[in-house]
Amino acid sequence: MANSRDTHFHKLVKKLINTERTKLLKSVLEPLNPVEIANILLQLNLQHQLKVLEILDREKSSEVLNSLQGSPSVLGNIVQQLSADRLSDMIEDMPQDDAADFVGLLDDDKADALLEKLSEKDREELTQLLKFDEESAGGLMTPYVVAIRKYQTVAAAIKEIQKFVKKEGFELFYTAYVVDEHDHLIGTIGTTELLLAERNALIENVMNPDVVAVDQDLDQEEVARIAQEYDLVVVPVIDKHLKLIGRVTLDDLVDVIVEEHNEDLGHLAGTGHEEVSETSVLRTSGDRLPWLLIGLFGGFLTAIVMSFYESAIISLPDVAYFIPLVAALGGSIGIQSSTIVVRGLATGAIQTTDILSRLWKELRVGLLNGIICSIILTLMSLYLTSDLVRALTSGISLLIVVCFAAIVGSTIPIILKRMNIDPALATGPFITTTNDIIGIAIYLGLAFNVSFSPLINS
Repeated sequence: MANSRDTHFHKLVKKLINTERTKLLKSVLEPLNPVEIANILLQLNLQHQLKVLEILDREKSSEVLNSLQGSPSVLGNIVQQLSADRLSDMIEDMPQDDAADFVGLLDDDKADALLEKLSEKDREELTQLLKFDEESAGGLMTPYVVAIRKYQTVAAAIKEIQKFVKKEGFELFYTAYVVDEHDHLIGTIGTTELLLAERNALIENVMNPDVVAVDQDLDQEEVARIAQEYDLVVVPVIDKHLKLIGRVTLDDLVDVIVEEHNEDLGHLAGTGHEEVSETSVLRTSGDRLPWLLIGLFGGFLTAIVMSFYESAIISLPDVAYFIPLVAALGGSIGIQSSTIVVRGLATGAIQTTDILSRLWKELRVGLLNGIICSIILTLMSLYLTSDLVRALTSGISLLIVVCFAAIVGSTIPIILKRMNIDPALATGPFITTTNDIIGIAIYLGLAFNVSFSPLINS
């Protein structure tokens, strides 16, 4: 339903802007929620986007921009066109972690001008958050966190929470974090347990000491994995001294999961960080071209390999019949193996120390599938050439290529992970190009040097 409304309204909004019917446009936008307006903006050009934001009130425009966080290139183009005064007004209505992401999209001069417009308290908090890598736990967290002392009574803790909520206008929460006299995180207590506990009981006697927290510098993908593993909707963040400094909330965890998933799909398809809503042809080309150049260079190396067998291919052209088949099947096997490994590394099901066990499993799978495919290829080759030796050689070549592809696909992601390189980079053009070069070399080498050695020697 939302999609059909977005499609209808974006055409209407565009028409009203072009005909300068501002009052009617405002009446059309007022009933829509921020997410719907953000979806409409994704389908408009920059000038139309700015016009829509100009019509909205401060609070709603802030919520709309916050809803565009999943499309950083679109959001970045918009905020670069807004004045520091307008941006500072919008940021005041945003959660601090989202505001920090927002400021991170600006160039240094504009970011400094924006921070100067903020209150001292907001400026200090944002400056502190901006020190962290945006893809780390510190970059994701919000510094507003309910913390109570272990030596407090339940009654005193509840009063402190009430005081904190009134002061900060705090959003709904389900867990309070327990700290010691040095602000070290030592436990948690759910709001339900807190309300049902005896008022004179000490917090340290009713808290849960088994608390799962993440370091401020931990990568966002690991934060999401830990939250998934322990079924957490909020993840506390600690600094190097084990002090509680913030929390990563469910909305940010979901954003991370979606972002990492899209990033892995982009690497798999060779589109990099390209967004669906990207409107710049040059930027889209820039995201895709490096991967295409890798494929082009790999194809050139494959051509060089084939050139070594030029005279033999001319003499025995039927050997070339199955070159596309060998290349395609090797690439498919490599992608299958690497995809499973990349997914396992992302979820924690596979560790970097599992390289030998993973290699052994994928090699056995590749061997089994390779035997089946090789038998089929042998029959195909026998049908076309009526030469049993040639057909068997083709089948054996394919079996070796398939096993090699399984080895490459299962080990490269783990090796890259050990080198602190995103293992998703091992997929797509990289895997297929490697298998094309080596696979075809194996196939042609065996086909000519084994099956047809008598003919070549003569």
